[in-house]
Parts: sequence; C-alpha cells; structure tokens
Amino acid sequence: MKIRALAVILIIATAGALRAGTPEAVVETAEPKGDALLEKVWSIPKLYRDDHNPVIEEFDFIGRFQEDYFNVDSNRGSTSFFEIRRFRLGVDAFFAERHIEVEAEVDTALRADHSPSIFYNRMTNLWVRFEANEAFGLRLGKFQPHVGYDREFSNNYLKTFERGFFDDQLIGTTDYITGAEASGKFGHFGYLAAVYSTDVDREFGQFDGGQAYHAEINYDFSKPWKAKKALWVLDYLHADGKNENTNVFTNYRNVLITYLDLEKGRFSLAPQFAYGEKVAGKGDVYSLQLMPGYMITDKLEFLVRYQLGLASESNGISTLNRQQKTVGLFTGDTYNACYLGLNYYVYGHRLKLMFGEEYARLSGGTGPAAGYTGWTTLIGLRLFF
Repeated sequence: MKIRALAVILIIATAGALRAGTPEAVVETAEPKGDALLEKVWSIPKLYRDDHNPVIEEFDFIGRFQEDYFNVDSNRGSTSFFEIRRFRLGVDAFFAERHIEVEAEVDTALRADHSPSIFYNRMTNLWVRFEANEAFGLRLGKFQPHVGYDREFSNNYLKTFERGFFDDQLIGTTDYITGAEASGKFGHFGYLAAVYSTDVDREFGQFDGGQAYHAEINYDFSKPWKAKKALWVLDYLHADGKNENTNVFTNYRNVLITYLDLEKGRFSLAPQFAYGEKVAGKGDVYSLQLMPGYMITDKLEFLVRYQLGLASESNGISTLNRQQKTVGLFTGDTYNACYLGLNYYVYGHRLKLMFGEEYARLSGGTGPAAGYTGWTTLIGLRLFF
C-alpha cells in the first residue's frame, strides 16, 4: 500500500514536470494568481477599507477552514479519520493610519478527532499591536509565539500537514499563549523580544504557571543573494518558574534554534538545527530538520522533509505528531521521519490541496511504551480569507 502511495506521488510529480515546460528564471512561489473570479470571492470578507480615514482604515472578516483525512498504519495499531482540522472565525481591523491593529479569532472544535464537537473551543488570536515605525512594534494579548521555523508564520502558510516533532516537544497542543512581544527591523537586521505566561486556558489563563522569555535576531539575505526570500534566524527561549499550573513550554528549560528560510527561483530550502535542555532529569534533545522543495509548475509543488531527533536519555523523546498519537503515546531516544508531499495551490496558500506520506520511527526507549514505527497518509484542503 505504501509503495503504491509513493509511486502516486512520483507519477503526479513527473506529469507536472512535463506540463511545466521550461522553468522560468523567477517563480512567485505559491502566490495567488490573477483569477478574476477568485479575486472577487476573496474580496467579499473585506468589509471596509478607506486609507484616507484617520480613525479606522480597514475592517475585515477573517477565517480559516482546514479539512483532513488521515490513515495511520503502524506496529502499534492502525486508525483513520476525516476531521475538520481547523475552523476559525474572527475579525481584523487597522486604526490610526495603520499604527494600531486589533485581531480577535475564535477556534471551534467541530468533527475533531481529539474532542467532542463544540463551536466555541477557545480564543486563539486576541491581541492588539502598536506599530510606531519599521524599527519598533509592540503586541499585547494572546497569540502564537514565533519560535523556530515552524512558528515563523501562521499555519495558513504551512507546506506540511503538521509542524515538526521538536515543535511538538517544545510547545505541545497549547500553541496560542498570552504575552507581550516587541519587534522591528534596522536595514537587513531584525529582532524580537517577548515574555509569555506559561499558564494558558481557553482565554488568557490565570498567570500562575511561571513565565518564558524569548529573544530572536535575524538577517535578510534576499537582496545580496537575489532570492525571493532568504531569512536567517537565531532563537533563544528560557522557561522559568515552572509549577503544577504550567502547561506551555513544559519539557525544556532552555531552547536554542537556528534556521534558514530560502526561496530562489523554483527551489526552496529550510534547514533547521534545534537544541532543548530537558527539565526534571529527562535529558537533552537535539534536532535536525531539512526541507527542500521544488515548484513543478506555478501551482504544483513537491517537497521533502527529513527529521532527526537525538535524546541524551533513553526516553527523552516522548511526543509524536497529532495523527500518530491516535494509536498511543510512545517514547524513545532516536527519532527519524521522512515526509513526501505535493501541494496544489488553487489560489496561492489561500486555497490549496495537499497530499502527504510520512514514515516515522522512534527507537531506543525502555518500558512498554518504548518504540514506534509507522506510515501516515494525509489528504487535505486548506482555505483562509
């Protein structure tokens, strides 16, 4: 079955390459193309815009819908499920000549594999941002921390179905947290400094689970490299004051991540190295992630993601991704995973179809929960406005 699935990927990729013809010198990867009908449809949620209004410049209705089918076939069991992976609705507004932005977004849990179907699950984004100029901006409220490549951007722009295993180990399932974040740019250099509460609930949390501090520096190489994107990033995070109420950043005391996000012509590449200092004597974890991609046409992309995880203790790696968890929770000290994917961008990232096949192996642990080997097949739709 899995050999057939891999063959399907290669056949579609080859067919796409034949249709592509001669590659263009520069490709606007996954950008919305000039489809007049789709442009009209996506303009509907933009309820108001007047750049000459000094009070409110823009007011938009926002949302995202993500539908998935997954099948897990492993030595620990098999399962499959159709689910609404994400369904969120909210508003976004700009004030005071765009120096102030406010966003509020509700996360639902309708037909999810992990919970009963309810409309109001939690608030995800609920924040206000003050933008003085390019050199300084301040955001306050509940939002997603930008730690590592997998958190550089919203899940709307993810090229894989799920983020990497190190991100799962670092943040877990509570991925929108309360905090304050300052950021800006000076020429090619950028920075970010943030403090987060590590106690989060459906809204802002109780602020009694400790705190985490995040610092980032980055450099934009896109102009000297003549690339669409070439961003190098170094992230450091320290989690302090952990107690029984802590439910974010629970695994690591100190985290160091560096990565490069490169897009040039039809090719993309995202290498990342990460280190996490474990707490409570659980040992340290080292991670390497490589993700090359190629735009076969201006709408069809083929990509590969390889992940390697090494822990200093036998059960130092304890978290697998969302789909693998449906057959159980397992431990080990060595994690290897390879993901092959095809993304078809109907209207850029705003509307895309996804297919993925991933092999994962977790080995080296002790006890009855040690070890996992399995294949995961994923088919999905991603839409946002």
